Amino acid sequence: MGRRKRLYPANLLTELSLNEEMGTNIDYENLNADQRNGLDYVLSCLTERNQILIREYYENYKSRRQIAGHYHLTENRVRQCIAHALRGLKGNNRMFFYITNGYQGNIEHLTRQLTEEESFYKQIRGICSSDHLFYQDIYELSFPMRIYRALKINQIHTVRELLIRTCAGCRIRNLGDISKAQILEKLTMENLLPIHFEIEPLPDSLPQLNREAEIFRKLNSCDI
Repeated sequence: MGRRKRLYPANLLTELSLNEEMGTNIDYENLNADQRNGLDYVLSCLTERNQILIREYYENYKSRRQIAGHYHLTENRVRQCIAHALRGLKGNNRMFFYITNGYQGNIEHLTRQLTEEESFYKQIRGICSSDHLFYQDIYELSFPMRIYRALKINQIHTVRELLIRTCAGCRIRNLGDISKAQILEKLTMENLLPIHFEIEPLPDSLPQLNREAEIFRKLNSCDI
């Protein structure tokens, strides 16, 4: 059955090949309320423009020509933007769990996962109390003032926050390669980062809860 003959959200989920990507057998036409909330959340993480185009095309059943005329775009530009949005969704299929598990179901799963992984991390690293460096202000790391200023500008206040932002491969404004190397060296020296830990940047669109659970899982996998 073609896309235009399917109702929303079955038309969109078919285009995304959700079941094939996730190994599930969800009935696209009968999502439960939590799965619909999950889909809405996934779409809310797109840029405002892409959210509008996806909803106009799939949910409101407008043609690319109609969308182009309403938003003063070319039809080809609308086609490109929709295709780009779909590629972005497929390229970050961790977000599909918010649909398959449901929004609240996935939040609960990730919260349990983060609690378990972070507890294991702290056990491995000997972090036994709230007095540990892990929980302290970044000033406890004795960095040059230029690094402190850059971290504070980027809203990084605690050692835990710095560890997460570093492991996620996030761009930190006003920090050069030398400063980044100093941060890695200090975190490793303080036994917060495994030696030779490889940083693999996570998608900027990945929610913080996903980011933290994945980072602690990867940190722990280096010590097994």
